[in-house]
Amino acid sequence: MVRYRSILGILLAAIATFLVSCGGPTVAKVPTYTPTMLEQIQVLTPRVTGLRDRFPELEGYIQNKDWGNIRAFIHGPMGELRLRLGRVANQLLPKDASQAKALIDDLAIHLEQLDAAAADYNQVESGKQYRLALDDFDAFFALVPSPPAS
Repeated sequence: MVRYRSILGILLAAIATFLVSCGGPTVAKVPTYTPTMLEQIQVLTPRVTGLRDRFPELEGYIQNKDWGNIRAFIHGPMGELRLRLGRVANQLLPKDASQAKALIDDLAIHLEQLDAAAADYNQVESGKQYRLALDDFDAFFALVPSPPAS
């Protein structure tokens, strides 16, 4: 009888091990944008793309060494840029949102450095910071989902 119990115990352990090993991992659901999220992003995005469309104006001021207009442009039209980008970033998926927020911080730093370069009448540094700010802006928009095709 003792022999029978030990064989039965080994057999049950083998069956349990087999069942657990055949279970396989569960597939994690990949987060996706809901229609509501996409709609909210599409409402907020035009307010930001309008500012992106004005960047060439800033480039013209840099090329013409128009230091007063550079600083006025940064503090004027670009003054709300960080806030508007933050609203869009809050609607993105968590992974994209963290990248977007880092890009927003970088963009703000480049605009601050552009402002400082303009205060020092430094065209080379102004151009460099303009290009870096523009690159951050474009990288931000690469994270924003495009509207579904109709």
